[in-house]
Amino acid sequence: DTDNQTYQKYIEKKLESEQKNNAGEEIGAGEKSDSEISYKTDGLAICMYHFLYDEADPPDNLGYYYIEIQTLESELQYLAENDYYFPTWQEVRDYVDGRLLLPEKSIVLTFDDGPNYMYLGTPILEQYQTPATSFVIASYWNSRDMLYGYASDYLTFESHSYQMHQGGGSIGHGGIYTSMSKEEILSDLQKSFDICGNSDAFAYPFGDYTEEGCAVLEEAGLLCAVTTENAKAFPGDNPYLLPRVRMLGNQTLEEFIAAIQ
Repeated sequence: DTDNQTYQKYIEKKLESEQKNNAGEEIGAGEKSDSEISYKTDGLAICMYHFLYDEADPPDNLGYYYIEIQTLESELQYLAENDYYFPTWQEVRDYVDGRLLLPEKSIVLTFDDGPNYMYLGTPILEQYQTPATSFVIASYWNSRDMLYGYASDYLTFESHSYQMHQGGGSIGHGGIYTSMSKEEILSDLQKSFDICGNSDAFAYPFGDYTEEGCAVLEEAGLLCAVTTENAKAFPGDNPYLLPRVRMLGNQTLEEFIAAIQ
């Protein structure tokens, strides 16, 4: 009850501040700004997975971003046995906007650069009834029909761009996204939306972004965008710059639990 009262105070002050700002009023002496109002939360873990593999047939280029399917299964089993909640992207947006209090045990699972490896992971998602998002580089797929050959009730396809996952920029990892015009980005996004069939969330190619690029995503109608910054998401975060918790191939179950709690 105390936590809910604190959260309600946070919401009331946030809305009050927004109303004053909209009316051109400043917060007066003795009033607290949003940044001074604390809401008790351990944050939301948006997990960033990449590739999956079977130890019976490991890839030649096995690296840190490859998760063995038995490791994934142990993690999903833990989530199922401990009654974790899997919010939608609309609920994630409402949470960071301060309009929704998520259950304490909430988590989002995302897989980048897919879904060609998800034939290994989808049966595990289905076994434990675990929703996940596959961020798709849509230009790898000739059509939506081809992509949806990997479809599952527990796997949602969202945009990792159509053809922006390539070099050509000078910010961060050098992805081309940061050097493209608004028109070019919107055109690329629409192509990816058409193939993915969804336009709720976006994963920045290489994790590179600019302030102008964030504004374009809002114009495109996206609810959220995720980076590669290794952290949890909290109320008050920019919904177009959400961090994620990195999942690595050498992690133990204990390390996974510590990372998401």
